[in-house]
Amino acid sequence: MNRNLMYAVAAGSAAVVVLVVFLLLFLFDGKGGGKNTEREDVFWEEEETAEAEKEETSGQKEKNAGPVHVVIDVKGAVKEPGVYELKEGKRVIDAIDEAGGMTDHAEPKAVNFAEKLYDAMVVRVPEEGEEELSVPGSAAEEGEKVRINYAETAELETLPGIGPAKASAIISYREEEGFFESGEDLLNVSGIGEASLEQMKESLSFH
Repeated sequence: MNRNLMYAVAAGSAAVVVLVVFLLLFLFDGKGGGKNTEREDVFWEEEETAEAEKEETSGQKEKNAGPVHVVIDVKGAVKEPGVYELKEGKRVIDAIDEAGGMTDHAEPKAVNFAEKLYDAMVVRVPEEGEEELSVPGSAAEEGEKVRINYAETAELETLPGIGPAKASAIISYREEEGFFESGEDLLNVSGIGEASLEQMKESLSFH
């Protein structure tokens, strides 16, 4: 009797252990594993959605901003003189092309085709035999001021005391730090001191 009771208790205990193990396996596969997988899927979906929204927002901002334009007045010996709007960074040659090109009576030697355009600029192409309005090296002598924020190397070298090295330093500083607002800003350029500024300040334009 006691032996049979012991067998019954042992069998019951084994059955309970098997049942517990079965329940644990069921809970792990049905909830634990599935729950982790679900969280992983949600994580990747949220990451992909955020990335797509980021790209869409960036593209929309770029689309809304659009390219910067300048308005140019093209005059003289061109086929279609008038006011034109061009992308910032274009040059005089682009403005002339926009105006239909030069006429047969134009004097190309008097034009700096490589000069960068700036807003409200007047591009004038003289005709053959017409007195040149600007001659390289004569800006300071004729009272014309050099636009320090737009001038290229050759034009900067027309300023008193400015050679190739200083002209290059001015352009490098302008590209890295932005436009000059006053003559004092030029003192931050390597090689330009009070004496150099005093020499050329009357020949500068900051517009």
